[in-house]
Amino acid sequence: MEEIKIAQLDQKQLEKINELEKNIGVTLVAYDSSTMSSQGSDAFESNNSTHSNHPS
Repeated sequence: MEEIKIAQLDQKQLEKINELEKNIGVTLVAYDSSTMSSQGSDAFESNNSTHSNHPS
């Protein structure tokens, strides 16, 4: 099984995550993409680009 690590965030990134969590009412987890397989990373990129074009 592949080991996935939690990302190390700086203070500004952590504040942004906390703000997003508060606004959307969920807990977010930031993963270190350098520890993910290329398949997992590509899936995220593909999903992320699709989501960013969503009108809402």
